[in-house]
This record gives sequence, C-alpha cells and structure tokens, in this order.
Amino acid sequence: MSDKKLKIFLGDITHDTIVLVSDTIPINIGYIASYIKKTYDEKVDINLFKYPNDIIEEIKKNPPDVVGLSNYSWNSNLSEFIASLAKKYNPNVVTIQGGTNFPHDEETQKEFLLERPSTDIFTILEGEKSCTNIIGRIIESEKERKKIFEKEIDGCVFIHPDTKETKNPIFCKGQILSRIKDLDEIPSPYLNGMLDKFFDGKLTPFIETNRGCPFTCSFCHTGADYFHKLNKFSQERVKDEIEYIGKKAGKLGITNLHLADVNFGMYPQDKITCEMFLESKKKYKWPLALMTTTGKNSKERIMQITEMLGNIFEVTMAMQSMTESVLTNIKRSNIKLSHMIEINNELRKKGRTTASELIVPLPGETKESFVEGLNNVINSNVSRVVIYTLMMLHGTKFKQPDYRKQFGYSAKFRIVPLNFGEYDGKKVFDYEEAGVATKDLSFDDYLFIRALALLVESLYNGKPFEEFFKYAKFYNIQPADLLKILFDNMLDGPEDVQKIMKEFLFETKNELWDSEKELLEFYNKDENFSKLKRGDVGGNLIYKYKSKSLLRASHSWISFLKDQVLKAVLAKQKEIKSEKLIRDEVNEIASFCSLKIDALLDADANTDTVKGDFEFDILNWIEDEENQKRLSDFKFKNNQKLEMFFEFTDDQIRMRKDVFSRYGKDINAISKIVTRIDNLESQYRKVRFKDDKYLRDIYKKVGDTNIRYTLAS
Repeated sequence: MSDKKLKIFLGDITHDTIVLVSDTIPINIGYIASYIKKTYDEKVDINLFKYPNDIIEEIKKNPPDVVGLSNYSWNSNLSEFIASLAKKYNPNVVTIQGGTNFPHDEETQKEFLLERPSTDIFTILEGEKSCTNIIGRIIESEKERKKIFEKEIDGCVFIHPDTKETKNPIFCKGQILSRIKDLDEIPSPYLNGMLDKFFDGKLTPFIETNRGCPFTCSFCHTGADYFHKLNKFSQERVKDEIEYIGKKAGKLGITNLHLADVNFGMYPQDKITCEMFLESKKKYKWPLALMTTTGKNSKERIMQITEMLGNIFEVTMAMQSMTESVLTNIKRSNIKLSHMIEINNELRKKGRTTASELIVPLPGETKESFVEGLNNVINSNVSRVVIYTLMMLHGTKFKQPDYRKQFGYSAKFRIVPLNFGEYDGKKVFDYEEAGVATKDLSFDDYLFIRALALLVESLYNGKPFEEFFKYAKFYNIQPADLLKILFDNMLDGPEDVQKIMKEFLFETKNELWDSEKELLEFYNKDENFSKLKRGDVGGNLIYKYKSKSLLRASHSWISFLKDQVLKAVLAKQKEIKSEKLIRDEVNEIASFCSLKIDALLDADANTDTVKGDFEFDILNWIEDEENQKRLSDFKFKNNQKLEMFFEFTDDQIRMRKDVFSRYGKDINAISKIVTRIDNLESQYRKVRFKDDKYLRDIYKKVGDTNIRYTLAS
C-alpha cells in the first residue's frame, strides 16, 4: 500500500425531507472513528456525516476507499442506497454497515445480507473493535479486494463477493468479539474534536455513561445475554464531556440532551452524573430537558438520585404489560402495582413527573386484559402513559417464524414516521413491520386500543386537562373511566374533535400494508410520494393528532370535557343540592386549563402575561393530594374573586425559541417537538396572584424554594 492515507467516510445518516428525524449528534460513529484513529492514526483519513445530501455530494466529488454506515430500522434502506452510490463512484470501495437492525441467527443474517447487495460487510454487536479489524484487514491487503475477503474477519459477517450471485453464496462469519470492559479505552469523540462540526444548532447532544442491561426482555435487542454485564466510562471522562458540551450547547441556545443509558438512576454513580448535569445547567443553561430511560428496578434509589434534577427529568416505569401471563411470555417481571402507586404518589407530592410504557399487542394480551392493565397504570397516579405498537424488530424473537406462529401474530408494514426522501433522483423509504393482531387480540381490537392511546396521549399525558380528571376523581370517576366516557360519547363532541378522531382512525388503518412490495409500489407513484412530502401521510399518527388537538382544538376539548364531566358528575349525585355550584366549579376549571396551556406549542402566539378572575383557590385544591375536599371548599373569603396571572419564565422562552427554530412550526414539526419535551407540563405557564413576588409551578407546592421563579423579563 502506498503512503496515501486510507480514505474513510462514516455516516449515521438521517432522513430530513420533512424534519430531521434522527436529530442527535452521531456519537456512535464518533466512537468508531476515535477507536480506528487511535489504532491506525496517520494511516487513515476519516470524515463523519449526518445529513444525506452532504455524504452523497462528497462521495461524488471525492470517492472514499471505505464507507461505514449505521443501520437502524429508521435508516436501513437509506444506508443501503448510499452504499450503492459509493459503489457507483468507486467500484473497489469497501462498504460496511452496523447497528441493532440485524438478525441474530446465521440463516437470517445471510438472507439479510443478500437483500443488501451494495453492503460488503456487517459488524456484529459492539462496533468499535470490529470496524477497526476491517480497517486493519484493508490496510494489510493494500486495498486488494481478493485479499480482503479471503478469510473471516472477527466481529463481522459477509457474503463472499465472488459468490453473491451464485446458487450457493458463501457466508463468512468471524469470531464474536468480547465487549470493551473499560469504556475509556474508546477515546472521547467530543474531547478530541471529532464531533465539533455537529454543533450546528440543529442537532441535540448525545452522551453515554455506561453500556449493558441486566434484563432479558424479548422485545429488546439489549435483552441478549451478550449485553448483560454493565461496563462504564469513568466519572472524570463523563464530567469532561458534560463540561465540553455545555459550553458549546449554551452558546448555541440548545436546551436538551439525549442520554443513551438504558437504566439511568439505577446505579450509585448516576448521582454524580446528576450533579454534573445540575452544575452545567447553572453555568450554561444546559440541559433544560433530559431524555433517557430510567432503570426497571431500584426505584427508591432512582427517586433519590435524580431528585435534584427536578422537572428537567422524569422517572419512567416501563411496564409493557400488567398481565402476568404476558410478562411470562416476554421474559419480564415488573414491580408490584402497590409499589408503583407508592412511588408515583411520592413523586407527585414533590411535584415530579413519572411515565410508564405499554406495548400492544404482546403475546397473550387480550383487549380486555390490556384495558384493565391501562386502568391500573393510569389509576396508579402516573403522569404519562406511552402506548407503543409492537415492532417486529430484527434481533428479537418477534422476527422468528416459530415464535410468531405460536402466538398467531399478524403483521403489516408501514413507513417509519417521516423516514423517506428523494436523494440523487431516487426515492428511498424506510419502513417497519408492526404487529397488529394475535390469536388473542383482533385487528379491530388493535384499532380500538390505538384510539384509546390517542386519548391518553392527548388528554391525560402531561396534565393539559389534569384539573378535569382530578375533579371527576372526587366523584369516583377514575381517569380511565373518564377517557372511556369521552370515547363512547365522541359523537356528542365538537365538530373539530370528532374530525380529529375520524381522521386518526382512517390514517391508522390506511398506513398499513400487507407486504413491503405493496407499500413501495404505492409510495413510488408521484402523486402518493407528494402526499408524503407534504406531510399529509407517513407521520407519527399519535403525536400528529396530539399536536392537532393541543394546537388547534384545545378549546374544543375543554368544552367537550366540561360537558361530559358535568353530565357524569350530575349522574353520580343522588341528591343534587346545588347544580349551579357544580356548574360554577366545572366552568372555573375550564378557564384555568385554558389559561394554563395558552400559547402551548404555538410558535406565533403572544407569550405575554394572561390573567383570569377566580372565586376558588384552585392551586390549594390541586395541592389536596388526598382529594378529600371538593373545589368549592376552597372558596376565597368574603365571596371575593382574586386575579391570577399566568406567565412564561425566561428558561421556558429560551426552550420555545430553541425547539421552534430547530424543528419548525407546522404540525409535523410540532409532532417532533412533543417527543423532545417529555415533560410537557414544564412548558405550561407559571402562576402567581397579583401581589406575589414570585412565579410558581402549578404542580409544586408554594413552600418549595426550588421552584420559585423571578418574574420573566
């Protein structure tokens, strides 16, 4: 090989037709680049890419020797297309892919590779060592393809290039590499400057403090035995990265952070990480929002460790199902419901938010058992319940024919939300296989649960209309019961509310295709592709219609809630002493909700102070955690009405500016924003009475000095 450096392009490429779908700084390829550079230093020249047109143009102008691309369900076909372009402009290029979107068994791996003829090699599991092994082989072989593929490469699989189009393709698989135990062995791509170009005001910082998961959930790729042991980066390394990122993010006005840890808060060292985040927040106004997944066990420790972060972070309890037989089927165990209730109540008393997750349809779940489980989760006082459709992902049992047959799975294909585009004149679509029925849960049941999921997400999650749910609960109308009342009486709702539900169900049914071929044939037609580009179809439907509900129909939902709560409460009363008083209470709740969420998700709304006159002390009523008193018990003295002011803080204005400038203002942009602000209630206006010197959070007690805000300038 000559003295010329090996030219390597690494890409974690995202579709960007509507919005940046994967909007994080590509730390994954940063790690790989750092590890390769550490090993081969002066022998390699490495460029990193995130945006599709950037790597496409560079391939054309300056064809590389090696292209390495991430492969996830949201960019698998895009990566394959870019690999094909690299082959076009340099037939001798070595193309590599790696990521979680890959089967575990050899036969399916072989099929996977044969379906991707432009990909030479796929790395298995952790990518730093395996990618470095490939680069070593290429350097040793002086880029001669025959020598590169003459024997297996440890940590990798490939179909021998000379046999790809023969009747008997030869599948080559190297030894599985051991994981990197001391993660500091990987030089930091932040601290060495490799990721500096991605601080462009568009992307969200992404960090990792550890790798591994002790749990064995069958629906998750980290459930494999390979990932069970926890390996860590040093605390000094993490501290240096947070400091480095904080300076840059603060200057750019970036407010959020993604944390890759899958069980954050479960380990003692996470407390130190929280202290680092808090220090950075004080110094750089970053992070103001943290997106991660908390541990499934040790909830008390998680509560204690993360308490200092306040409302920039929420504790998650990913239940997936509340049905014991289903949990057995997916090799999972949950905390007891009674324990979950205790945790939620404790956190809510401190003004913190909690989240839970359910997946449908899991093996053995029925419509009835799912609804019962949803009732239990909601009634546990959790702040947010996210209901996911099951993805039949590579690397999980749900791709295995025998497993699917055992539980009678029916699956269909759909566009991964907003993951499509036209690049270099070619339409590219990334799509996923979704479970939509089992032998125990019909497709009609699936549609019903999807509608219920929309109501949960739009009305319950994040507390936009929390006061209606609290009021109904006083009369023994549980949150899940109220959601069912709304669903059952949808035809009595305002016209725009009915329209939202009808359009959602129509799109939910019509986003699904029986085969990949049918999906591709439909969307490759220009008139249908135009619908995708306009954002009319192909989005995340739950968040799309949640955004429509809160941005365009919030007043209609309030009106609908007011009517249905009033009817339900009056129906519960055996002796109505004062119908007028109940009406007054419900009307005041409606006014409070309207002012609380005023300008939420609306980039063009006036953010000046809004105010209202109230005869009931709603804030003190909200603090009545036991819900033992009715709202009228909190009537102000002397029948007077007090003026309440609703305002945004400087940090809220800062976050609004950040997300609207990065993502945009239309419905598809708002749909992305609501996934980037997990703790939606942190974006509601803060409140004060006329003579108060400080603003306060609605859901935190006045005496908590950690939540007093100076008046926004």
